[in-house]
Amino acid sequence: MQLFEYPELAITQIALLLISVRWLFKRNDEIPLLVSTFIFYVTSYRYWVINTGLNNWVNVAGVITSEEANKALACVVLGEICLLVTYMLFQKQKIPLAVISESDRLLLRWLRPKAIFLGFLCLPLVIFARSNVLNQVRGGKSLAFEVSGYLYLFPMVLVGIAVLIIVLWKFAGLTNFWTKTGAILILLGVVNLTFRPSSRFQFLGWMTASGIILVSSYKPKKRLMMLFITSVVGLGLFAIAGTMRNTQIANESINQQALVRASGAEDANMLDGFVILQKVYPQELDFRWGMVHLEVLLRPIPRSLWPDKPVGGLYSFYLGLSDADKGTTLGFSPTLFGSFYAEAGILGIVILSIIYGSVLAKIITYSTKIRAFAGVLVRAIVCAALIPLLRGGDLAGIYAWFGMAFWPCFLLLWLKRVELKLQFASPSANNKYHHVP
Repeated sequence: MQLFEYPELAITQIALLLISVRWLFKRNDEIPLLVSTFIFYVTSYRYWVINTGLNNWVNVAGVITSEEANKALACVVLGEICLLVTYMLFQKQKIPLAVISESDRLLLRWLRPKAIFLGFLCLPLVIFARSNVLNQVRGGKSLAFEVSGYLYLFPMVLVGIAVLIIVLWKFAGLTNFWTKTGAILILLGVVNLTFRPSSRFQFLGWMTASGIILVSSYKPKKRLMMLFITSVVGLGLFAIAGTMRNTQIANESINQQALVRASGAEDANMLDGFVILQKVYPQELDFRWGMVHLEVLLRPIPRSLWPDKPVGGLYSFYLGLSDADKGTTLGFSPTLFGSFYAEAGILGIVILSIIYGSVLAKIITYSTKIRAFAGVLVRAIVCAALIPLLRGGDLAGIYAWFGMAFWPCFLLLWLKRVELKLQFASPSANNKYHHVP
């Protein structure tokens, strides 16, 4: 008999959603809402969809039972509570509305030509990199072990470039016809290169960041409405990109199939992944005891220099679910809390959820102490990164995604770190929403 059954766990997640909405109205902070919404969709909603017969569990490592799914869901809810409570205890700042000062405009003016130049430079380089990787794979090389990870992940830079362009557009950094035309061409190129089945998480990443940037100047009520609209649009486009994998579907049927895919949580099989992971740890494999995170530091070392470098996703290799040629785990991820479970079981979930919640809170707090547009940029990066991070799985690969996607943004924040700091505070700093210029 489980200590908590599905109704209690689902109600707990719904309560966390409502608390997150209240937090948004209180602090103008969408982070808890993003976390609770995503986790609810990929766990409790996924469980409900399966048990009402609208979909089926992933069947790659044996049959998944409702009892096993309930056990996994309880672990996820525990981690979610620990992460969100810790975040709310440590993140005490009210997120200001983005109000641009004259010094912000000077920095945006400095950024404008560099972002546009980088965009036009990287678009052909991305096409070349993808072509080179495809030719190597067709030539018989293993994508996981013989193709350079830096080359394979280089196209991720489009996410960071798109975010910079959206920031410039939002805060009137594009001041004439030619800069706006250049920005539009770059964004169209980014859409063309990311709106496809193999790149849809890149697409969802920069769409999420764009939504956060665009609503940054709105008060909570309007922000909530706009976030809801952008989330629905983003999820719909993500589902369409996933549907496009089936080339036999007629064009007129894609939208209908995408709706079925989204409502049936077809891509939200993270609860399934957690169940499969629990079948391995610790019965078949010992807990990793920190190695999942240590691999984040080891992953940048090229395999050409270290041929015996450990591979990520050990449990999926043990189950024979990883394809060495494609370098991907087939079909599922275990959520971030599943990755925590692989480290040290329930203890790992509790400790690491608290650590992640406190680090996340510190980053968001930092974003309130720098220039308005830079603070928005930091929060946009965090929200875009949370999507693949909450999905879980190969954490080393996910952190590599962060680095390759957002290095243009990180470079900006580092080069201009002195200019970006707020130099003084005024009485309006205590105002509920206004940003100190």
